[in-house]
Amino acid sequence: MKKTDKIAYKQKTKEELITNLADLRKKLMEAKSKQYLGNQKDTSIFKKIQSEIALISTLINQNDR
Repeated sequence: MKKTDKIAYKQKTKEELITNLADLRKKLMEAKSKQYLGNQKDTSIFKKIQSEIALISTLINQNDR
């Protein structure tokens, strides 16, 4: 993930972060189902999506405090 992506996430509101988090979780499930069926060749996408999910979750929790 690029540094500019992290900065962009930090500038978003909590509602935008929650919608992005839901979209990323959906994207992760779709990638897992593609990999199960044998259509997903690039497995590095899992780690990329999971790191974005972790970043967004952290930002949401920090904004709560």
